[in-house]
This record gives sequence, structure tokens and C-alpha cells, in this order.
Amino acid sequence: VEPKRAIDFLRILQNLKATKRTGWVRKGVRGPESIADHMYRMSVMAMIAGDDGGKLDRNKCIKLAIAHDIAEAIAGDIAPSDNVPKEEKHRLEREA
Repeated sequence: VEPKRAIDFLRILQNLKATKRTGWVRKGVRGPESIADHMYRMSVMAMIAGDDGGKLDRNKCIKLAIAHDIAEAIAGDIAPSDNVPKEEKHRLEREA
């Protein structure tokens, strides 16, 4: 990856630290977690998940936890209560 593109990508990811989880905000939770907080917590959960006899690909789970909400840096945190059809949500996230 060329350096400028990498820096541009990292700048976009900065939005994840500033964007609070929609559901928490709507419920009036004080100090709601950001999308980045959520992704980090999910990654740690994947890292410390119990041993399942070798069936679980822990590295794949960690990578998925880190990457699963990256599109929200552009598309925003679309919550179920937004009543956005699943197909539309997926389209917005793909385009991001």
C-alpha cells in the first residue's frame, strides 16, 4: 500500500474513535462506548476465548473483530432501531 493511501485510510479510521455507538446514545447511557471501543473489546474477547479443542481459528476471529465495523467510519453506526432494511445497510457499508 502506498504511504499516502495508508495515511488516508488511517485518517478515516479516526472517525471510529469519535463516533459513539448509536444504541447506547439513544438509550441515554452516560459515557457511551465508541465504535473503536467496541471493536477493541470484541478483539480482546476473541483473543481470550476459551479453547474449543482447536476448532476455533483465534487469529481469524481477532481479525474479524478488528475489521467488522470499519465501514461505520464512513456509513455511521446504523442501529436496528433506525429501521434501515438489511439490504440497504449492507449496500451502504459495501459502498463505504
